[in-house]
Amino acid sequence: MRRRQRLWSALLVLLVSLALTGCNFKDIDRRIFVVAIGIDPGKEQGTFKVSLKLAIPQGDVTKIDEKMQILTEESESISEALRRMKSKVEKELDYVHCKTLILGEQVAARDIRHVVDWAVRRRDIQLILNFAVGKPEALDVLKVKPPSERIPSNSLILAMSGQGTESPFISSVYSYQLMRSIYEQGIDPILPIIEAQGEEQFLIDKIALLDKNKIKLVLSPDESRLFNLLSRPNLRTNFPAHIGDGMYQYYTESSSSSYKIVTPQEEEPYIRYTIKISAILEENSTEEMVTHALLKKIEHDGEDELNKAVTALLVKIQNSGMDPMGWGLHYGSRHWNNDTEMAEWETIYPRLKFQVKAKVNIKYSGMIK
Repeated sequence: MRRRQRLWSALLVLLVSLALTGCNFKDIDRRIFVVAIGIDPGKEQGTFKVSLKLAIPQGDVTKIDEKMQILTEESESISEALRRMKSKVEKELDYVHCKTLILGEQVAARDIRHVVDWAVRRRDIQLILNFAVGKPEALDVLKVKPPSERIPSNSLILAMSGQGTESPFISSVYSYQLMRSIYEQGIDPILPIIEAQGEEQFLIDKIALLDKNKIKLVLSPDESRLFNLLSRPNLRTNFPAHIGDGMYQYYTESSSSSYKIVTPQEEEPYIRYTIKISAILEENSTEEMVTHALLKKIEHDGEDELNKAVTALLVKIQNSGMDPMGWGLHYGSRHWNNDTEMAEWETIYPRLKFQVKAKVNIKYSGMIK
């Protein structure tokens, strides 16, 4: 009896296994990895020019220079363009290593929401995808291959993620952050700008401010550095202090920035910013010996210059009508009427004044007596 039950069980397992489909897995030698995507406007109205930068596996880890390929296709939809590009290669396009999406300058000046919505919905593209604006076109940025690059598009990945260079001018914007800033009240999105300079060099030193869907203001390199000082801790950079005809540069070993929105009853509302910097003296254009008293003078003048520069930046952002710092979101989180808090903030924001207090502590002159 038991033998018959075992026989029927084995037969049932065999029948079930015959009904199962095989795995659709493809080996690495049958895949081409997409490492970056560029999206520009097409030649015809309402179309996209989609470009893919492909890293072709060589199968030999000792190879110094990996091969790359760029595919381009135009269509009225991004998804359709990608499907058509599958007919241009003999292997499967794999997006699991795609870390960068570049928006052409014309796309960013028109509307980015379509592209962002597609990138977030796409099931095989990670939400930690870095977004940026490509100048003059996204395709021009994808074609850049620095001499130091050994893996296709790795220079962009290292620069944008902060895993390589720690530039004070670069802001990393992931797709989930961009999506949140577009649809969340009280904060507006930003994007770094990557400028192609020939075929072997790019430049990332500007930040674009967007009014939910398109670029409205571009910050200069110095303004971008100040923006990063206010928006992230421990920015590694340098700032000037001018005393008479002398110029001094101090390097920030650590930095922090905080603010408080104050809305007094009978006075104008204001935002009070507090910036703390611990620094060392890095450059001295004079031949004067750096003493303790001179360090204190450099600290004082450096604080004054930083206060003026940050205040000018905040006023410029306010005049643009945008809120990339998330002041409105901060205000709403501390008021408890969801029906009126954003309407209140819209009346408060244009009247805001700014009070900036920088505290610079130069603890080392950079020289040993």
